[in-house]
Amino acid sequence: MNVTVAGEIVGLKSIAAYYFGLDINTNVTKMEAEEALQQVLSVWKPVLVANKNLVDYIFLISLEFAQSHDLPMQIHTGFGDRGLNLRMSNPLYLHNILEDKRFAKCRIVLLHTSYPFSKEASYLASLYSQVYLDFGLAIPKLSVHGMVSAVKDLLEQAPLNKVMFSTDAYAFPELFYLGVKNARKVVFTVLRDSCIDGDLTVSEDVEAAKDLFARNSINFYKIIS
Repeated sequence: MNVTVAGEIVGLKSIAAYYFGLDINTNVTKMEAEEALQQVLSVWKPVLVANKNLVDYIFLISLEFAQSHDLPMQIHTGFGDRGLNLRMSNPLYLHNILEDKRFAKCRIVLLHTSYPFSKEASYLASLYSQVYLDFGLAIPKLSVHGMVSAVKDLLEQAPLNKVMFSTDAYAFPELFYLGVKNARKVVFTVLRDSCIDGDLTVSEDVEAAKDLFARNSINFYKIIS
């Protein structure tokens, strides 16, 4: 990719989970990917990339590109629409990627609270320095109890400076509004309970709120105001 264009990119996003899941073959070769591409083109359904070798190879070279340009890679995890095999979108399937030394410095964001695999996502963020979490989509899509539970699950093990807010909104302004409105209520409830339970002090809660809503994303995406 042209370096000038690369300089305008904030990050990359993968929806590999929608195709064959997150059990990526880290040993797929360029030759296998080329053969897979020929098969896809021969069918001529470019919207549907129905070949795992090709999807996995694109995922790997995207990671390489992201790492070489110090860009984060956002990865769809957890729930989605009916075209998704939910079982295969469990972030634990990324184990081979996270253990591969080639990608050790690639900053990875597990999107959508990884719901219903929020605890698994929290575990990975606590274990791997390159893994970060985003709780968009779960807020506002879940019930109030579901939203609170999902965010609490993310914070069970993940460091507070590795969890970020987003709305995951698009097209309709109402989605942005509901995302922000519900996120404020949910984060307040989660941090209030952490204070009551003795996990955090009031002053630590205030700082945590600033981190979750702004500072973590600013630092992670290197946003310059």
